[in-house]
Amino acid sequence: MKIIILFVLFNLIYSQNKKIDFNPDLLNDPEPNWPQIVNPLSDSFESESAISSKNDSVQADIEGFRVQVFATQDRRKAEDIKEELSFKFDESIYIIFEAPNYKVRIGNFLDRDDAEKLRIALVKESLSSSWIVRTKIQPELKE
Repeated sequence: MKIIILFVLFNLIYSQNKKIDFNPDLLNDPEPNWPQIVNPLSDSFESESAISSKNDSVQADIEGFRVQVFATQDRRKAEDIKEELSFKFDESIYIIFEAPNYKVRIGNFLDRDDAEKLRIALVKESLSSSWIVRTKIQPELKE
């Protein structure tokens, strides 16, 4: 037991006296490729194919509105509702998971009035619990 303690003390003392030369200026880290954030609403927006391919990703999400139709803890039920809505409405439909619920949302609207028109159409289809949520949207890119 004494030998182990002496060995540990010797290593502790020896390792504290050992100097390591480290120069952070000599590190060679690659330059990161940051994502390019594009705004499809600006006049200077270029098509997706014209954006440099050396970026890791492209982000075109902006603040807007969607209509939330349903929230459930059952993923299968959310997928069934999404499928039903896809037959009735010509809008993008999303299932968003925010623990513990799966939320079915429809549309990508920049203007709240357009989202309100869709909400009224959903109410007429007996989805009276629909409401408008402000969220990140993915607007359709116009070519």
